[in-house]
Amino acid sequence: MLLLNITNIIANEHAGEHLSWLQQVYIPLIKKELTFEEIKLLKILDSPNDGQTISLQLIAPNLKEISTFKETLLPVLHKKMQEELKGHLFIFDTTMESIDY
Repeated sequence: MLLLNITNIIANEHAGEHLSWLQQVYIPLIKKELTFEEIKLLKILDSPNDGQTISLQLIAPNLKEISTFKETLLPVLHKKMQEELKGHLFIFDTTMESIDY
């Protein structure tokens, strides 16, 4: 299993607005454009960061799907960070592979 985790650290005063945008605009866009096996949106409860930390997790069938996402839809999130929420939103992504045990 491959998982792309996109961590969103958002200032408290913009957290509700950003979460709504993720739920109502961004995730539906991902579902329309790509074929991830599962999409999860989680609030990190014990984050050491100021503000709220949200994790968007995309479970992918292959690395190509993750690469396509990074080339086409991750820039949409970066644009929002740089233009609309400058100084209030920080994002980073991590690609992971599950290990059988």
